[in-house]
Amino acid sequence: MNLTLELLRIIGSPFTPLAESLSLDQKNLLELYKHSLKNRLSLLFLEAIKKGGKLDNSSPHYEKEYMKYLKTLNAITRVSQLLTNGKIQHSIYKTIRPYKFTTVDIDILIFQSRNNFKKAIKILQDAGYKLKGQGPQSTTLQDPKINIRVDLYREVAVSHIIYLDKQKLSKYTITKLSNGKYIKTLTPEADLATIVAHSVIKEHMYVLSEYYTFLYYLPQINVQNFIKIVRENNITSAARTHAAITAALHKAAHGIIPNELKEILNQLGNNTVETTLLIKRNFKMPHKYHKLTIVQSLIEIAKGEKSRRSMATQLLQMLNPKFTSIVIKGFVNYMTRETY
Repeated sequence: MNLTLELLRIIGSPFTPLAESLSLDQKNLLELYKHSLKNRLSLLFLEAIKKGGKLDNSSPHYEKEYMKYLKTLNAITRVSQLLTNGKIQHSIYKTIRPYKFTTVDIDILIFQSRNNFKKAIKILQDAGYKLKGQGPQSTTLQDPKINIRVDLYREVAVSHIIYLDKQKLSKYTITKLSNGKYIKTLTPEADLATIVAHSVIKEHMYVLSEYYTFLYYLPQINVQNFIKIVRENNITSAARTHAAITAALHKAAHGIIPNELKEILNQLGNNTVETTLLIKRNFKMPHKYHKLTIVQSLIEIAKGEKSRRSMATQLLQMLNPKFTSIVIKGFVNYMTRETY
């Protein structure tokens, strides 16, 4: 049994009919559940087998995941409202997916000035959020009510390297209803672009939660707007790669490629390096990107002045042995881990 393709067929696709029934035994379901955990879509999988009659309503796994999902929505709403009340222009990004999704952190991009970033931190600390750590472009706090981190970003970056320009993203902020209350987030096109860039440039890894994010966003997005955001942020290579893998997986699992995905590939091109690797590895997930793909993406974002300056800053900071040691340890961890 190919775990990846079987998982995709069980969960299904918004572009194909649902499977009539499930005929898997408990042993296979357990293997698939472990695979869904590794790929960060356990709740989506549990809901699929629940609908297929293979999961009891009182399943502790399902109850645990669903309660975590509800608590996460509450935490997202709570932090966004605190910042809104404090007149902090911000956007939740990469956190709310177009399907039921649980996460270990809430990512928030703070717009405006450096002073407003500091003000945002103070607002949350005054509300009981505990400071957990700081990076060159981010600060991490702990939610006071549940075990979830809140990552405030001054810039969308990995270490010092800025890979998306927040000023360009600020044009795509919207107010969205979540859990009965309004929060600040990005348009579907912009949010998908941040997830794609994060996958290739920061995580160096594609997980199946991103596959479903791409698929479920496709009916919501204007393809031309998505292409525009990708090109103005110099992430064409990353988007091409991500879309190609998504298309290859959908084709292997369901025999077709959605028309909207075809349109994106027609405009951005395909990535035969990654799809060849994907097939060679028998669709093993998570999928680690080839080093060439990552390098190409970094070269492309260097076309942007802000990214180019941040890369120079990163190189200067590498002269500090302590900082270099931290970077190397992080890089080794990224290269050896199986998921994120």
